[in-house]
Amino acid sequence: MSENVLFTKKTKRFWLPLVGAIMFVTPTLTHAVEGQVLKGAVDYYGFGLTSSENLSNKDSSAAAGIARVTLNWRAYQKEGDTGALQLRVDHKHGYTESTPKDFVIKNVGGFGLIQPAFSDIGLRLTNLYWAQTFDEQSTDMMVGFLDATDYVDTYQLGNPYYGFSNLQFSTGSGSIPIPDESTFGGVLRHMMSGNYYFYASFSDAKADSTQPFDGVEQFINDNQYFKSLEIGWVESKEDFYLKNSHLTVWHSDGPKEQVSENYGANWSSIYQMGSWIPFFRAGVAKGPEALYKSSVVFGTGYDGVGTGLLGFALGWAKPNVASDVDDSYNSEIYYRMNWDALSLTPNVQYLHSLPFNSKADDSWIIGMRGNVHFSF
Repeated sequence: MSENVLFTKKTKRFWLPLVGAIMFVTPTLTHAVEGQVLKGAVDYYGFGLTSSENLSNKDSSAAAGIARVTLNWRAYQKEGDTGALQLRVDHKHGYTESTPKDFVIKNVGGFGLIQPAFSDIGLRLTNLYWAQTFDEQSTDMMVGFLDATDYVDTYQLGNPYYGFSNLQFSTGSGSIPIPDESTFGGVLRHMMSGNYYFYASFSDAKADSTQPFDGVEQFINDNQYFKSLEIGWVESKEDFYLKNSHLTVWHSDGPKEQVSENYGANWSSIYQMGSWIPFFRAGVAKGPEALYKSSVVFGTGYDGVGTGLLGFALGWAKPNVASDVDDSYNSEIYYRMNWDALSLTPNVQYLHSLPFNSKADDSWIIGMRGNVHFSF
């Protein structure tokens, strides 16, 4: 019997385990103590960009969208500590033949990534995990299908849905091979004092967010993991992402069938002073998986222009390729404008060194990101 095109075998592999997991957890939640809270959000993101230079027979623009549903069920709260189930599902789709994920390399001929989250991979699980706090929220733990960009080398302006669009100015500065979303594993953060903390993670390096539940078997049998340890200082826990300096060391066995040795270290400092939010970030990497062998970034945010946020950054990087290519130089300026449920973020980027483009050595990129957000 033929199978309905809207419910293929691949779709079943995604949805049936997800429904089973929710049915398993729901009885526990319904018998939780009083005060449980269910929160949800629906988001739609759109992003498009165009370049001043493009390769022959390649489009000079690309655009894609992401539809997102997020559910968070706080099962209980006791003396300030909480336990909650987090679920997030995305659908990623392209508006054009080219998508932003591959645009810089395939269309412009540069070396780098702009908004790699905007692709056309379709339905995928972003995360499904249990989050628990202990010791009056001095210790946090997450176990399940995780999004590593939530906890590896994070800083206030690095979220690609709200901050910079260029990967070099996001999580890992382009020098950490972050696992795909819905990587199966665990994370532990502990405040060792009022100012010092550590953040440790251990998860599946072979994660595939379009087939997330394969990650459990891979985690048990394949022994290819991504590990990270972050040691940091914060002025206070309330300003964790705005007044923070940390060192992140990491090791990865690689996401492919063939195991590869990958390791490195990253430094990040950010410190808000009034409306200004200056930052400095740097990283080095060994192994074939990271985008850059070395990366140095500095810039600032400015929270004093109307109701929005202005961001500016400059970066230098050494591409992680076998052959000799010129160093990469990236710059970006963006302004995020907010109107209740709607936000728009125009950005302008300048890329210098296009190693795969024989006609030009630099390019201007103009982009626009939009978000419509509803909470319930």
